[in-house]
Amino acid sequence: MTDANWADYPKIQTLIAEYVWALDTADIGRLGAVFTDDAVFEDTAGNVYEGRAAFEGYFRTLMATPAFRGRQHHIDNLLLTPTEWGYATRSYWTVTKWHSEAGKKIFEVIGHSTDNFRRTDTGFLFSERRVHYWRDVDCPWEPDGTAGNS
Repeated sequence: MTDANWADYPKIQTLIAEYVWALDTADIGRLGAVFTDDAVFEDTAGNVYEGRAAFEGYFRTLMATPAFRGRQHHIDNLLLTPTEWGYATRSYWTVTKWHSEAGKKIFEVIGHSTDNFRRTDTGFLFSERRVHYWRDVDCPWEPDGTAGNS
C-alpha cells in the first residue's frame, strides 16, 4: 500500500465484502448501494456499463442465469494507490462453486480487476470496476519488471 492511509484499508475491504455478498445472494438493491450513481462497470467480455441503471441491468441478467446461482466470489491481494478522490486498486478474484448435482467443488474462473474507490460523505464507494480473466495467454506478464507500471 503505497502512501495509503492504513485506516482506509478495512473500510475498502468491508465495501468489497458488501459487494460480493450482494452479488452472490442476488441482492440488486444492496449491490447498487456500493457504487456511485455514475459508476462504470466493465465485464470480462469487455462490455462497459455506464451508470447504476446500466450495470444493474447487466447484473439482473447475470443473476437470472441458473448457472450463476451458488457461485462465491473472492477478491484478494489488493494493491491500493491513493488518488485525489480516494484509491485506485488492483486485485485478484476467484469464483468458486459447489455443484451439488455433480457432487463437485470447483474453481469456476479466476481473474484480476482494476477498481476505483471514491471517498464520499458516507464512506467509500466503487466508482469504477473493470474485471478481466487471468489466463496464461493474456494475463499481465512482463518479465522485464514493468507489469502494472502503466
